[in-house]
This record gives sequence, structure tokens and C-alpha cells, in this order.
Amino acid sequence: MLRALLSIFNRLLLRLVSVTKAPLTYLLLKTDEEIIVGYWKIRGLGAPLRMMCEYAGASYRAENFEAVEKPDGGYDLSSWFAARKPGLLERNALTNLPFVEAGGTVIAQSNACLTFLGRRFSLLGATEEDLHKNEQCLAQVMDLRNDAISLFYGGFGPDKRQVFDARKEAHYEGKARGHYAKLEAWLGQQGTLYLVGESPQAADFHLWEMLDQHEELGRFLGKASLLEDFPRLKKLYGAFRELPQLQGYFEGPLHALPINNKMAVFGSQPSA
Repeated sequence: MLRALLSIFNRLLLRLVSVTKAPLTYLLLKTDEEIIVGYWKIRGLGAPLRMMCEYAGASYRAENFEAVEKPDGGYDLSSWFAARKPGLLERNALTNLPFVEAGGTVIAQSNACLTFLGRRFSLLGATEEDLHKNEQCLAQVMDLRNDAISLFYGGFGPDKRQVFDARKEAHYEGKARGHYAKLEAWLGQQGTLYLVGESPQAADFHLWEMLDQHEELGRFLGKASLLEDFPRLKKLYGAFRELPQLQGYFEGPLHALPINNKMAVFGSQPSA
């Protein structure tokens, strides 16, 4: 009973504090119920959700599902599709990876998971305008991510390495630069360090992950960092990496996971 009352009290207070009150958020969430973040045993779309939990000081558990290589060259994905997903589908027919589970609620779909945690941790801003900005930026970053995935996995077919090689230049020097240019211009219009203010909010967590993945991609391709041509994004990237609330995450096993799954051309190996 006491735990339930504390949880309700925390949520009410969290709605009243802005992201600038991160230390207060941490104290409130220490007594809150455990959050489960479910995703493949990679960084991918799970990383921004895990980082949000870390930043807020929440009690959470990363439930990671592994793709196991088979002798025929395929992958056994039963840890998710057979062992875990069926039970969650009974509670939420939209269930997929990633998912977030908290207090008996199961949330599916990537941006819905990000906004769910954003509301819970006061990482969607203090005003309706801030919310709209977060939602727009989340969609823009997802566009970048979707373009990147079409390169990283090389179309998933047997000729994926050839597909990757054929697409890599167009993505890195074309599509990715286009997304970076939009986000750089947005930061210029806002006049803020992060996408919606001077402290990170929901959209910044996914943006940082995609910037970091492209830093790794640049090294993989032997190319200069894209951030050298986008000073505002570079400043955001550096400031986020130094956030004291996230140093434990960056030094821990979750950040060391591979960027992509085992069938990807790029990012299938653990981070150095």
C-alpha cells in the first residue's frame, strides 16, 4: 500500500518539475516501481530508453533478447518471439521491440516508449510548446535512424555486403548530412544547447545515440566525422557525453553492447 502511494505521489510531483530539476527527479524515483526496458541485446532503439532511465535515476531493468546464430547461417530469435512476446501480446496487441513495462502497463512502438518515459521523468519540457518541439524532433531523428538502418543491415539479403557498399557513400555524404543539416538549423533557430532547451529532453537521447552511431560509422568507413561540419550538433554531442548522470551508463555493459544485431553489416560487434 505504501509503495503504491509513493508511486502515485512521485508521478504527481514529476508532472510539476521541469527537466532542470533532474536531482529532485532522482530522489523521487528511488522509491518508484521498477521499469522494464525490453529490446534486443544491442544498443539500437533500446539505448535511448535505457539512457533516459539512467539519467532520471530510475529503478529499471534492461531485458535483453539475444539472436543466436544457427549452423545453417540463420538466427534463432525464439528468446523474444517464442518465450516473451506471446505473453505481452495478451496485454498489448501492438507489442514489439522495444517495449517499456511499468506498473502493469506495457507500452509499444519506439516513439511512444520515448514519450512515455519522457512524461514519467519530466523530459518533455515544461510547456505545451516544448512538448510539440520534442515530438517533431523525435520524428526527425527517427527519419535519420530509418535511413541508417537501410544501410547498416544492407537490406538483410544474402548480398547485403554488396548492398552496403553500394549505399554507403549516398548515406554518409548524402542522407545523413541532410538530416544533420536540418537538426543543425533547428538548433540555430532555438538558440539552445539541446533540441528543446539547455538540458536534455526525450528527443536528445535518441539524437545522441544516432550521432554516436554515425561517429562509429565514419571510423568504419575511414571518413572524417560529420560533426566537424555541424558545430551546434558537435557541441550537443560533447555536452551530452559529459553528463554526470550518464557516466555510469557509458562506462558500463549496456553502452558496450553492439550497435546493431548480428546480421548487420555494420555495428554487429561490441563497442570498443
